[in-house]
Parts: sequence; structure tokens; C-alpha cells
Amino acid sequence: MFDAFARSAMGSLLVDREHRIVWISEGYRQFLPALGHAEDDFVGRRVEEVIPGTLMAQVVDSGQPILVDLLSNKAGTFLVSRLPLRDEHGEVLGAFGMVLLDHPESTMQPLIAKFARLQRELDAAHAQLAAQRRPRYTIASFVGASEVALQVKRQARRVAATDSTVLLLGETGTGKEVLAQAIHAASARAARAFVGVNIAAVPEALLEAEFFGVAPGAYTGADRRARDGKFKLADGGTLFLDEIGDMPLALQSKLLRVLQEREVEPLGSNRVERVDVRVIAASSRDLAAMVADGRFRADLYYRLAVLPIRLPPLRERLGDLEALAEVLIDDIARRSALPARQLAPDALEWLAGRAWPGNIRE
Repeated sequence: MFDAFARSAMGSLLVDREHRIVWISEGYRQFLPALGHAEDDFVGRRVEEVIPGTLMAQVVDSGQPILVDLLSNKAGTFLVSRLPLRDEHGEVLGAFGMVLLDHPESTMQPLIAKFARLQRELDAAHAQLAAQRRPRYTIASFVGASEVALQVKRQARRVAATDSTVLLLGETGTGKEVLAQAIHAASARAARAFVGVNIAAVPEALLEAEFFGVAPGAYTGADRRARDGKFKLADGGTLFLDEIGDMPLALQSKLLRVLQEREVEPLGSNRVERVDVRVIAASSRDLAAMVADGRFRADLYYRLAVLPIRLPPLRERLGDLEALAEVLIDDIARRSALPARQLAPDALEWLAGRAWPGNIRE
């Protein structure tokens, strides 16, 4: 069998399910000295220790082939193919790797150039996506010098220093998402993703997939590729659950399990995935009253309300109205490329006389 493998390519190797090399062809051995290894210094070693940049372990773990790829290391650049090996029951036993072309630059220059361009575009897209998931707000973005505003900012700084779950309570438009991003930006997770989801805006039938992801072909019409859920996208960072009070009871129990076990099970999969996520939840509804009425799980409420912060409505901090107006006017002027304006005293007086049911958003 090994002879057949050896004749099939310029070089080939086999690894077991523990990613350890069990066989390398004579053709592959010629590349080992350039990597700092003797030609017989390989059996039993983990493949990534011997061959830098290899993806053989990924093929074993995922069970998915990588049919064509470029591998570059000190030995050169190679066109390679990697296939999982399975037993009669379909279980992955290991993987088989082949060197299809040695130094393919001369014969495949157009393809390599296109591959490099696509890789640059992919890296740029990843960087852009990461920038979009970075927080836009800091604690200073929560504008106001009134006592209630300062109290909110003091609380935000304290909870940012911890990794516990936070529950933001306040009417619509009081700045809950601003504060959630600010807490993330001041936390040890600031360099990782901030992922937000408004539960009230997602159809109930899609909520579970939105949170936990979908395995390939999980249901009729599902994508053949896996789709990560919000918990997976926020892994290592912060997940902001806005309007948590709108979550159906059936999903509340599943969310509670994720918070307790720190693992998710995608739809259509029987495999759990570990996640490291700090959760910040928010609601404009009276969750305590919903618990009393049986519309919100008490155990989930207690799990979320480890560090509660109440955001006051605008009518309770009218002393911040002038500062808020100045910040908003400057922002509108900058985005509209117009000169900044100032509010006259009678305009401020008129604003102070309003009830502001929509709060800062209004």
C-alpha cells in the first residue's frame, strides 16, 4: 500500500488520528534536511513539529479534505493535497498528504499570483470585519456630568474590571448599547470582538440558529457549510444581548445552559463547542415583574443580574441636556459636512420643557 502511495506523487506522508507521522515516502524525505531534520527523524513525531505550516492536523480533526493548497516553508513552495483516511464505519483514522508539484512557481505563476491577490483581499476583509466588531464607544461617550450620569459611569468602570455578567436596565433610548460597548472597551477583552444582537429584531424561528449556529445541512434548505452563531463569533470577547426580555421561554433555558456550561451545540449537530464569552444583557422591560408573572425564568434572571446597572431616563438628568445637545450637534455637523451651530438659551429652555419619552435617541 505504501508503495502505491509513494508512486502517486512527488512526496507523500501518513499521519494518525493523534497527528503523529507514521510513514513518509522516499520522495518526501529529500525535503527534510532543509527543515533541519535527518531523513529518518520523523516517525512518531507530531506532523506540525516536522513540517511547518502543514494543515494535516486540521484535516484529521475536521474530516474534510484540502484538495489543493500551497505550502511554503524553508524547504520551498509546494502544491499539495491532503485527504482524510477513514475506516469502514466512516471514522477518521488519520490523513494522507501529497506533494503534487515541487517549486511550482515557474509553471503556475498566474495561479500563484491570483492566489496571493485573493489572500490579500481576504486578509483585508478580515481586518475590516474586525474593525467593525471593535467597540465604537468608551465610557467618555456616555455624556453627562449630573450625579446620576456620574454614578452610571462609576459603575461601568467597576464592572469593566471584572468578567461577570452585566444587566443594563433602562427605558428605550437611554444609551444601553453605548454603555455596553464602553464596558467592553474598558475591559480585558477590549482587543477581541464585541458582537451585539437585538433579540426583538430577530424572528423567533431564527433565534436559536442566530445564537448557537447551524451545522452543515442541518435542515432542508440549509447551507452545506457550517454557520457560526453569535456566541461563536464573540468567542474571547463580549456578546451584547439587547432586549433580553423579548426572548421566548423555550430559548431562555438553552441560554441559561450556555451561561452555566460555557458551551454551545449548533443546530443539527451532536457536538458541543466550548466558548469563552462575557455576556452583557439589556432590557427596557421590568424583568423582575416578568419573573413574578412567569414570563421570564427566575434562574436566568439571577444569572444575568450579577452586576445590574440602571440607566436613568433623560427626564431624570435634564442637567445633562446642554452637553448632550452639543455633542449631537457637533456629530451631525461633522457627518453632514456643515458648520457646527450652537443652541440659543430659549431653544435649550424649550428642550428642557419636553418630556422626552424616547430619551437620548429622541
